[in-house]
Amino acid sequence: MTGTLLPLAVTLDADGGACVAGLDLDGRWIRPEPVTAEQVGPEGPYAFFHPVRIGLGPSTEPDARPEDRAVIAPPRPAGPALDPAMRERLLKDTADATVDKAFAGERSAGLVPADVRRVYGRRATGGRSFLRLEFTDASGAQHDWIVRDARLVRAFPAPLEGPLPDLAGSCFLSIGLTKPNGRFPGRFRGCHPLVVGVLSERGDVSAFGAARP
Repeated sequence: MTGTLLPLAVTLDADGGACVAGLDLDGRWIRPEPVTAEQVGPEGPYAFFHPVRIGLGPSTEPDARPEDRAVIAPPRPAGPALDPAMRERLLKDTADATVDKAFAGERSAGLVPADVRRVYGRRATGGRSFLRLEFTDASGAQHDWIVRDARLVRAFPAPLEGPLPDLAGSCFLSIGLTKPNGRFPGRFRGCHPLVVGVLSERGDVSAFGAARP
């Protein structure tokens, strides 16, 4: 089936992989697979708030999440990016108040308003370093997750160590769960939670020191 997808999550991982999540015309979260790093690059079809037409079918993966769809026809532009007023309305209408509500049931993608305390780099096992984001949701719950927003990953490449300057403020965060990997039992159903988009009505992340896409 061919439809329109509005990306609200566009990511890169440390190994060069990529992921996209967004809303269809009915407001449902969709995660097309596969997605390549080239498709989320400056010349790629996937960009925040830029609608694409894409052919999607049911996922055939054994560990598919509810939002996963198989790409059967590649994405192509479907009109201009949303203007700031439309972005603001969409973000407010789509967001859940808390992380728990965004991931309610079996959902693996969502949007929350957040107070970002800091963005920083931290070294992990094996000598790798990751960009991380500390935030508080509307319930006051504090979270500290790896951030994979492709714009921030490119703006602050590894190796990273310690806090980054002046990276705090209020915004909306797209959040997502990886597929189960067995290392994170309990709260997130064996999945790893990630920040997969840092969003505002402007559509950029300039408040966090990164250049506009």
